[in-house]
Amino acid sequence: MINDFFTHPMRIFFLTSAVCAVLGGAIFFTPVDFVSWHKFIFLHLVAALAYAGFLLTGLTDWTNFGGGLKKHAYVMFSFFAASFVSAFFSLFAAHFFMALFWAYLAGLCVYMIWLDRNDDQLGVLAFLLGILGFEIYYLLSGEEKFLNLQIHLHVIAILLVSFRVSVVLGKEALNREPGMQDAAFVPNFVYKNIAIVSVCAFLLVSVFFEGSKAVNFAAIACGSAILAKLKEWHYKELLRHSFVIYYYLMQLLLASGYIIYGASGILGLGLETNMLHVIALNGIIFSIMLIFNIAGLRHSGQELEFLRLSKIAFALVIAAGVCRGFLAYVWSGFYIHLPATLIAVAFVLWFIDFYKIFRDNEFSDDPE
Repeated sequence: MINDFFTHPMRIFFLTSAVCAVLGGAIFFTPVDFVSWHKFIFLHLVAALAYAGFLLTGLTDWTNFGGGLKKHAYVMFSFFAASFVSAFFSLFAAHFFMALFWAYLAGLCVYMIWLDRNDDQLGVLAFLLGILGFEIYYLLSGEEKFLNLQIHLHVIAILLVSFRVSVVLGKEALNREPGMQDAAFVPNFVYKNIAIVSVCAFLLVSVFFEGSKAVNFAAIACGSAILAKLKEWHYKELLRHSFVIYYYLMQLLLASGYIIYGASGILGLGLETNMLHVIALNGIIFSIMLIFNIAGLRHSGQELEFLRLSKIAFALVIAAGVCRGFLAYVWSGFYIHLPATLIAVAFVLWFIDFYKIFRDNEFSDDPE
């Protein structure tokens, strides 16, 4: 079974990412420097494994790559394992090994794209090189902002990936509507591109004009652009399906996080750190959970129908972001321990469902 998981690395990487997310929640209950640890775990271990699992499944299809993935999965998993073990002795060494992980993943993606002469995937490649560049600069300089700003690079990845996901969700929703099997859902790529450019602008302003009001206005632009993307979902034929509602909520909370972040900076409300956690939890972590469910079901021969435990997990992730971002000033428990517990439980619930699905079902190609 483990051998099969490495043959189709989406499975081993998704499951391991979920385990890391549970550990990331549990770390807040230990006497370690949990601030540094949770940044490392969620921005690198959880996210890196999630993207690797997704790209080694999706990009192989998009670029018609026919080579085996097992040896690449072994190499990247070895980098992950070295990073995980070394983290107990040195977070610098742990970041170094994850930089090797990102470098290998980027190099493999370059190879796939080059073989297929496929310039449609350059956005994915730009994201990977951006993460690698920021991580290398963080290792060389030790400047914390280059670690924190990686959150927004992950948002760019979400906007890239969610465009493809929205095509799947829209088509699935219409197929379930009586008499609409021949209808097509075409997401607006212009809004997607505007949102990505806005986040890129936010990153540049944050690097070169840190502390200026321009950062706050750029954040509002990001939120507004993401909010504009939601217009394409305002049809009852789409919004009556639970998987569309989860996707819609993720985008809505992500947009709200950016808008309130910007408004807080302009008005001096001091909510920027809270909103950064809304972006991270309700944007990045929620998206990872969404991808785990959609890709996990579709590549295991299952119908796109979220399982009961997965639905509970979605609700817990949303609650974690709301607690950390909006309720943290009401009660100190909302600040750290409750959100951490909710995230850990959410990924435990996902793991329970999908370990059995991956164990009992052969890996299948995308039905589209």
